[in-house]
Amino acid sequence: MDVVWDLQRLVDGLAERLQRSVAVDDPRLRLLAYSAHHTTVDRAREQSILQRRVPDELVDWVYRHMRKGSDEPFFLPLHLELGLTIERLCVPIRHRRTLLGFLWILLTEPPDDRLAEVAGDAALEAGDVLFRESFLEEIARSRERELVRDLFSHDGPVREFAASELIDNDLFCGGEATVMVMAGPRPEALPDHRRAAMELALQRTRREFPARHSLHLVRPDHGVLIVAPGGTAWPSRRLPDVGEILRKHYLAELGANRHDPDERVWVGIGVLQGSLVTLLDCYQQAQRAVDVARFVRTLGTVVRTEDLGVYGLLAEIPRDRLRQVGLHRGLTSLLADEDPQVRTMVATVEAYLDNAGEAKTTAERLRIHRASLYHRLRRFEELAGVDLRNGDDRLVVHLGLKLARLTGRHR
Repeated sequence: MDVVWDLQRLVDGLAERLQRSVAVDDPRLRLLAYSAHHTTVDRAREQSILQRRVPDELVDWVYRHMRKGSDEPFFLPLHLELGLTIERLCVPIRHRRTLLGFLWILLTEPPDDRLAEVAGDAALEAGDVLFRESFLEEIARSRERELVRDLFSHDGPVREFAASELIDNDLFCGGEATVMVMAGPRPEALPDHRRAAMELALQRTRREFPARHSLHLVRPDHGVLIVAPGGTAWPSRRLPDVGEILRKHYLAELGANRHDPDERVWVGIGVLQGSLVTLLDCYQQAQRAVDVARFVRTLGTVVRTEDLGVYGLLAEIPRDRLRQVGLHRGLTSLLADEDPQVRTMVATVEAYLDNAGEAKTTAERLRIHRASLYHRLRRFEELAGVDLRNGDDRLVVHLGLKLARLTGRHR
């Protein structure tokens, strides 16, 4: 039987019986079914119908007035700013205490004595319908997860089969695609509440894309989002914006302060690929981008592989091998010095080398006089025992600074 048809039939029947407007939402108040309007509706209902979703503030308002774990009907207080100008009866729809959605009845006329009882019975029936739908969806979602995992297999034929199945079963479109990886400050298994937050954040971000243009997977220590930007509102140049949306949703699900160091999260974006079969390389690129961004804070929290520069080359070397690489003795000594003036001097030299030795550009970006710049450069040469006019010395210092950042020896 068709789940959508069953739900619509239930809503229409209840609305006709009560002569009131009825609707059913999912747990995030996304509209699933609604009846014809027997009377006027308010702005909140109009927005729900037109956009199939409501603001997060309205979701919070509903949860604030629902007793936790209860399936008892309750009256939602009015809230003019949220568009709630008509009273409504809400019945949480549950199956074995799991919240599956909400049944809503607009109260344009005062409720009678049996309204709550009738609505409660309808919510029980809706619970059976939504449970069947969620069960079928989970079967399909499980198959999708298996195929996405296989896209990242090191076995070529396995990747080819997974890509073919995803396209042939209309789970994903063909064409160019890329991978985003989102991870926290440490490469370790996430606790259950963070995995749940990552799952919800990935689901919410996927709504930015049309059907068949996105896939996702939650792995033990990170989340994966696959997107096909072609023909969407998010062309490849805007993918960093999608990464920022993903971060925002994750932090919101955690209820986290984005400035809390324990709640830092990064998104790495791989190079656009022409086929799903080649996404393994893209996935590994996105992982490396996150690894680099954790240490090189100047890159930001959303990092494209193309923007890694020399760090992208260094990241190709295994991390344990990088940590064993010795730096120039003079540079090592200066990096270990906690003196603020020394740290400023080292940062100045790094900026100078990043700007290809252009004194004018460096001074302007640091907002210092060129005389101050030259003084710091000379002082660095004296303390480090190098000559920045010598090409080999400049290369040793520049690579050493980048390597130190990548391995946590320079912040």
